[in-house]
Amino acid sequence: MIDVGADDETFYEGDVFHGQIADASPAYIWLLNPQGRIVHVSRAARRFQPEPPPPHTMAWRDAWPADCRFSIERGVQEAQAGRPFSFRTRFATEQSSTVYLDTTVSAVRDDSGRIVRLLVKAEDVTQETETAAFLNTVIEVLPLALTVKDARTGRYILANRAAEKLFGRFEGLTGLQASDVLPPAFAEWASDAAPGMGSQSTVYEDHAPAGFRYLAATKLATYDDEGVRHLIGLTEDITQKQRDADALYQALEQAEQANRARSAFVTNISHEIRTPLNGVIAGIDLLAARLTAPDVQEVTAMIRASASVLQDQLQQLLAVTLLDGIEGPAEVETFALSDLIERVAGPCREAAKAKGLAFVVEIAPGLPKVFVGDPAGIERVLTPLLNNAIKFTHRGEIRLAVAPRQDGGVRFACVDTGVGFDPAMKAAMFAAFRQQDDALTREYGGMGLGLALARKAARALGGILDAAPREDGGSIFWLDLPLPAAPVQAEDAVPVDPVDRLRVLVADDHPTNRRIVEMMLESLADVTTAQDGVEAVEAAERETFDVILMDIQMPRMDGITAVARIREGERAAGRAHVPVIMLTANTQPEHVEAARLAGADRHLGKPFTLALLLNEIQTLLADAPAHTPMDLHANA
Repeated sequence: MIDVGADDETFYEGDVFHGQIADASPAYIWLLNPQGRIVHVSRAARRFQPEPPPPHTMAWRDAWPADCRFSIERGVQEAQAGRPFSFRTRFATEQSSTVYLDTTVSAVRDDSGRIVRLLVKAEDVTQETETAAFLNTVIEVLPLALTVKDARTGRYILANRAAEKLFGRFEGLTGLQASDVLPPAFAEWASDAAPGMGSQSTVYEDHAPAGFRYLAATKLATYDDEGVRHLIGLTEDITQKQRDADALYQALEQAEQANRARSAFVTNISHEIRTPLNGVIAGIDLLAARLTAPDVQEVTAMIRASASVLQDQLQQLLAVTLLDGIEGPAEVETFALSDLIERVAGPCREAAKAKGLAFVVEIAPGLPKVFVGDPAGIERVLTPLLNNAIKFTHRGEIRLAVAPRQDGGVRFACVDTGVGFDPAMKAAMFAAFRQQDDALTREYGGMGLGLALARKAARALGGILDAAPREDGGSIFWLDLPLPAAPVQAEDAVPVDPVDRLRVLVADDHPTNRRIVEMMLESLADVTTAQDGVEAVEAAERETFDVILMDIQMPRMDGITAVARIREGERAAGRAHVPVIMLTANTQPEHVEAARLAGADRHLGKPFTLALLLNEIQTLLADAPAHTPMDLHANA
């Protein structure tokens, strides 16, 4: 039986000394008598009890909100029995904002071992609690299956809902090994954690009882002083994509009569893949902007790199349409030049390093940071140029330079110190299935398609692709483009009071994209969502909004029709013009023009980043007389 002292009023000679120590500590400290009544409240703890009660007059449990008193009473009971008790709870009063506290209750004994006081020590863990909750939310909304495995135990320590669904483990993966979840060959690959492995990808053919499927998987390793610490896995069921690719190749072999159907098919594939991919890229961009811890930044960088690989695979799939002369129109969107260059240069930088070549990127300081154009089309030109430069260069360097032209365009130049070429054979280099010398084909391999497709893509962009040998050895290939800069947000935008929040309507049939936009704008806007055009029109008639973000391809009513109906309603009712930004994977010129004719103000393609979205909204609000311009970046 634990002796807990006399009655509530018993004087304890250590109260003054213990109170002085408590007041000197930055922690929140309460001293209680053995019956759980407050004897002393430290200076820090007065954040929650600004007016401490007289000693022995108030039970400590009564100082806490009613919804957390179960833990409080349990803590006092355990301490009275001589056992320390720790718990996490939330504290909110009229005088204090809501905070999360890690609290420990323990016994204080005198020389005879009798419990004379109970000591309560609490620490504010609000920031780490909310950060962890936010990180978990972003991970859960990712459409890709994300897993994290302890490389030393081989057991999963984290898996999102997409992973549980993909692998059929709705009860969770935590604590399981890869062999418990995956087929043997796939599990062996997923568990291999060789030092220095970097990022590895594979496509696994899963002959599951439920049916055959293709799984595209990427694994990345994190390291500590002892070697590989964690294995991060990203997996996606690409069965439908594979079937779509097969159907696309079959369509390319059909007669010219099927060309229009194939073009529509490619547009639909682009939309269906870009839409979920937007959830990944925009979600990771949002996560990286809010969390700056080095380990979180490392994970977000890895996920962003894998998402970029998936985006590149999509572009390569769509580029196949060029092989049969089915040249689709350029897709116009707003893009950051630095992001484009990094997507192109990233894989090539590693390939050059493997050959012992230097890889240099030079972007002229005077160039705008954001342009309007077809970044995927530019990638289709630059990627084969850089690949050829690496293939035909044995020593020296590869240089990618971007600079403005006097006529207002932009020049992308790929310079190498390789074998060069005979000017008389330049025409052959740009012909399909040809190289300037059959000996090069035998020595270096390749089908001779890269430069032919690159020139065709350059023409589709309205640009010129040309080349010349260098006097001191090597070659220079350049792409000249009429590339307009994106509108620059107003420098003199006047920030408004944070209370003056925007009212934004988001219409998108994909729940992940709706949620991502909500999270992007949560600090500066009240967001109303609609899952199709019908709901968007009804919301616009029912409420007043500052900005409408509208997808195009939605059930029941598409976004272009919805914009036209909203504009008709505004004119009929005499309402003010509400700015509309088309936020969509449909970025081909005919889509942009149709949206403009319906009444849309701007067109932003998916996948998009937080910075691009805020720039588009800022540009509209800077010109809108009905709303004071808002410094979005200051409030984001």
